[in-house]
Parts: sequence; structure tokens; C-alpha cells
Amino acid sequence: MHTIRTLSGSTHDEALDPPHRPVNYDDDGAVRTVTTRSRQIWLCRPEAFDLDDGTFSNPNPGEAFGRIARFIQNLPDEEVAALKNLDTSSVHTPLRDMVYWMWNHVFWDVARFLSEVNCNTGTFRPPAHEVLAINYLETPIEVGRMQRVAQLQSDCNIMIGAVYVAPGVRLRFLVGQPDQESFMASRFNSDAFGPDILFDSTKVTGCYNEPYVHWIRRNRNIQVFLEGQPDQPIGGLAAVFAYGKCQHQPEDMAHPCAPSCDGGQVEEGDEGDARNDDDNNEYNREDKR
Repeated sequence: MHTIRTLSGSTHDEALDPPHRPVNYDDDGAVRTVTTRSRQIWLCRPEAFDLDDGTFSNPNPGEAFGRIARFIQNLPDEEVAALKNLDTSSVHTPLRDMVYWMWNHVFWDVARFLSEVNCNTGTFRPPAHEVLAINYLETPIEVGRMQRVAQLQSDCNIMIGAVYVAPGVRLRFLVGQPDQESFMASRFNSDAFGPDILFDSTKVTGCYNEPYVHWIRRNRNIQVFLEGQPDQPIGGLAAVFAYGKCQHQPEDMAHPCAPSCDGGQVEEGDEGDARNDDDNNEYNREDKR
């Protein structure tokens, strides 16, 4: 894994300790496998897998995920595509909730890497994941124009990754100060506002599979913008993200990394949707292997 540093920010502290760090995990085979399979499985019909009743009600679904992942990894691409679920509006189904839960493994590895970069990135204690769904608007967006569709703010540092981005979608996440509540959708001066994160699926025909997780500092206002594209659908899911919540629990409470958090808060935007997942399950690290 590696994180790309760009010296930016309005203060010296922000330049040295930025509010956003993109983490590229393309060289980590285990993480790459989990994210790739999770994105493929999210797209599949549940009935495509021969699983006993109750499989997805297990509080630790790692074993079921492993079985499904091993099944689809041996299929040709055209057979995987034939398993596609035509349901493009349901965020939470037993199969998709299993996928979100598996992202705890991803966030665990990314958090361990980030702890070597800076102690201020936080401690991830899984399961501690939530889901942010982005819907297409019910009225068309002018082609090339960005429309704000959701906002997110958390008391914790978060790590966010794309589980599903529909083909043809282009999204920007703008990371600003807590008091930056509004921003013109027609202008993008990221130096004035803060870092921007791009999720671009306009040239993707299959499964969006970029190898990035984005770490964002707590108490930052994150605004999500959707760009209008030709023939863009009306309603339905444009993208779904999983994010993990980090906690700070240093032994020395006088340490500069001592500020703590107890939870996160998600705000729905104009058309955004978010829901907490179960945070009380036991976590078994061995499931990943």
C-alpha cells in the first residue's frame, strides 16, 4: 500500500498533516481480492448461489463470503455477468449487507498501514462500518454540470471505499471545514474549499474496481456532487460506499492524538441515503484468509 501526499491546505499544519489521504492498495493481494470479489458479489442475484437458509443471518458472514468468492473466481467473465442482479434500487439485502460487513477486513488493513504513516489517523476496531448510498435525482442534471446529492460528516476519522459505482457515473467528494455548509455546484476551486475525491465510472462497462480507500479527518464537511451525463437514469442507485469509523484511544491522554470520538453522524443530502449497519458483531480476522 502507499498513500500519495500532495502539499496543500490553508495552514502549515494541514500541509504537513492533510485532512485527506488517498491509499492505493493495488499491491496488496489480499485487500485487492476482497474488494474485487465484494464488488462482483454485490452485483449478483442471491438465488444464483446454492446456500442454505440462514447463511446471511450469521453475525460473522466471512465463511459464506469465502464460499461465494471461490465460486465466482472460477467462472468466465461472461458467466459472472450472467449472474447480474437487475435490482438497482435496494441498498440493503442479506447478500449486500454481507458485502458491506466484509469491508471491515479492508479497513482493518488500511488502518494498520496508516498507523505507520501518522498516529493521528486513528484506531479501527471492527466491525465499525456504515453505508452511504447515492441516488440519481428524479429530475435530469444538465450534462457536464455538478449537482450536490448528499452530505456526510462524522465525529470520527473515516475510511471510505466504493462498493458500487454504476457505469457512466462521475462523482466528486469535496472535503471542507465544518463551517463550509454551501458551495456552488458550477464551480470547483478545490484549493479554496479543500481536497476533492473523484470517482469516475464514465468509461467502465462492467464492475467499477479502482484500488483506493480514502481516509478523511473527523469533523470535516464532505459534500457529494453528481455530474450530469447523457442518458442518465432517473432515480435508482448511482453509487454505494462503505466507510469505516476510526477511534483515538492513546495511552497518554495528553498526547496530541488524544481526542476521542464515540460515533458518527450522517446527513442526508438532496437525494442521498445512509443507514447504520450492525456494529455489535464479533470479528474473526482469520475469515479473510
